[in-house]
Amino acid sequence: MAMRTTLIGVVLLLLGLLVGCNSGNNNKSASDKPIKIDRALADSLGKKHLDALALDSADRHCVDKVNEFAFTLLHQVVKDRDSSVVVAPLSLASAIAVAANGAVGEVRDSLEQVFGPIINANAFYKKYMAALPHNDYTDCLILNYLAANTDAPILDAFSKTVSTSYNACVKKHDFGDKKVVKKINDWFHQKSLDDKIKVIEKLDPKSSLCLINALEFNALWPPFSEEYTDLDAFETAWGEYLKIPIMYNGEAYLPYVDREEFQAVSIPYYGSCYRMLIVLPKTEKLATFSQSMTLESFHEILDSITEPHEIVLGLPRFKCESDLSLMSLLKKSFPGVFNQNDVTFNAIVDDPINSLKLEEIDHKTSIEVNEKGTKAFSVTEVLMVTISMKPEFIANHPFLYFVYDDATRAILLMGQFCGDGAIF
Repeated sequence: MAMRTTLIGVVLLLLGLLVGCNSGNNNKSASDKPIKIDRALADSLGKKHLDALALDSADRHCVDKVNEFAFTLLHQVVKDRDSSVVVAPLSLASAIAVAANGAVGEVRDSLEQVFGPIINANAFYKKYMAALPHNDYTDCLILNYLAANTDAPILDAFSKTVSTSYNACVKKHDFGDKKVVKKINDWFHQKSLDDKIKVIEKLDPKSSLCLINALEFNALWPPFSEEYTDLDAFETAWGEYLKIPIMYNGEAYLPYVDREEFQAVSIPYYGSCYRMLIVLPKTEKLATFSQSMTLESFHEILDSITEPHEIVLGLPRFKCESDLSLMSLLKKSFPGVFNQNDVTFNAIVDDPINSLKLEEIDHKTSIEVNEKGTKAFSVTEVLMVTISMKPEFIANHPFLYFVYDDATRAILLMGQFCGDGAIF
């Protein structure tokens, strides 16, 4: 079994002209390496990450807008879905923010209603990306690449802004040249993205621009022991029972809350201020519960689990991959922004005749959770229950999860686990 936890979020924003257009290296993640945890060093690195993400009021407003967008997206993505899914809201929002720098007039005003002032977003993402942790315990990478077809003259002002604020690489290519895809993938691999990941498969020669945002997240957490992972019953949303691997820790000491409607636990990662929040509904089906989740309820849950408790912890070991075309979902959620035929981005290219519009947003995300890292747990079922009076958090039916940082509470990753995708 591969002992690594990797989140890869890839966002492709394809922009085409309104007139006449249709739309390396062998890296090893931190969780691949056998490593001895230095608790003092890990705690020091975590505090450093926390301090680096200190917010001002403009940053806070930007994060709130990102998370509001995240929950609106969650409601659409999980609606009528009884299967596992994962998305990366911060990555997606930052990619749209890059494009928003080229929006003009009412289009820019509409985007700022959703994401806040673009100038503030630029400052926040610049700060956030500069603070990303890169150590033996947590390694987080966010990369941006703007590929322009040869007939798209990008304005210097736009190029300078996205290069400065988002550390974006801006390059011209012939989208009809089959070698270009390899060149772009090679750039990501040279920037330390796992070389097993192919960021893009092809480019549409009719498109003018392709913005690629890639997120890679590898993190270790207080490890479960594989010896306690066992096949256990997991009740699906439709009342059937699956036997899946559940990771157990009978002496977990974590921030935890037990309410009438749900249980929640927050699990820290070593070497950063990232945490995973897992919310397990008790009285409602996950489909109903997830629709009630908002930015306010997210904050209420986090505010209620500040005190650690000794609990019996059980979580599935799983992997989830999602490949979503998001324009249709975004049009339903934000018709004033994404449902216009004239959604133009004329501040990107110098073309007095034609205009750019947003054609499609493809969002591919995968997450793997196992004993050593990000979202996998081995759960020991009855043993700890019968011999201990400790509270239990046994995720044996569908649940929501969020990877966020403890400084800004920005949601890096979110999804639901419904039983499919268990790692045997």
